[in-house]
Amino acid sequence: MKLLIAMAAMLFALQSIAKEYNINVSESMSFHLGKKQVEQIFTAIYKPLDIAPQFHYLPSQRGLRWVNLGQFDAEAGRVESAMHQFDSLIPIPTPLATVRLAVFCLDPQFCKVNHKEGMVIIEGSLLSVQFCERFALNCHAVQNTISAFQALAKSHSHQLLATDHFSIGSLCDSGLQKIYMYILPGQGVNVRHYIHKKHLPLLSKIDLSIKEKLASGELNAFIDRLSNEFANCNGQIIEIDAPLSPKDQLNP
Repeated sequence: MKLLIAMAAMLFALQSIAKEYNINVSESMSFHLGKKQVEQIFTAIYKPLDIAPQFHYLPSQRGLRWVNLGQFDAEAGRVESAMHQFDSLIPIPTPLATVRLAVFCLDPQFCKVNHKEGMVIIEGSLLSVQFCERFALNCHAVQNTISAFQALAKSHSHQLLATDHFSIGSLCDSGLQKIYMYILPGQGVNVRHYIHKKHLPLLSKIDLSIKEKLASGELNAFIDRLSNEFANCNGQIIEIDAPLSPKDQLNP
């Protein structure tokens, strides 16, 4: 009898391990959005599949390597241009969201790409890193969005290069009351959920679930909450069409 109980316990443990599903979330993404919100949305996406994912928060490149090696099962969300070297990862066809690069500043004349002065970027933001490399910009990475916005407040830099929606989420913790945002020209970049190739049979089911969340407005509501969060703490984001010169500001 004891042997049967031990075997049953072992079988149950093995089944539990087999059902474990681990999603990597980059530390920078979790900081912008908040761990609770990230976990809520992916828990909802996987619920129709009877999968209760576990979440892990690692530095950007390390987490991607772990997923690519199959040590984790999925990557929460990444822009497509950052994923070419990870050949074991398969994108879910339907994007989670579209993001655009923007320059944030406290004075409209500084909301531009500056080749002469240093620009702040957020560590782990691969889209910002790629832009800096492409145009040979002098970019300095800081640990998180709060540090980035505080660098503006303390005049350590006049420009912050970051994505539009996903950088707004932590503005309430920055101490700022007003900030300008200039969205750089060009089309937005898709953010997709990625799974390891061993889970290819799940691809169509995950894709369908994401489509349903988009159709119901659940994913859009998630993005809207980020965009509105700064207003909820009496902050103001002013989007400008183009950087203004000091002369323009005096003679609008």
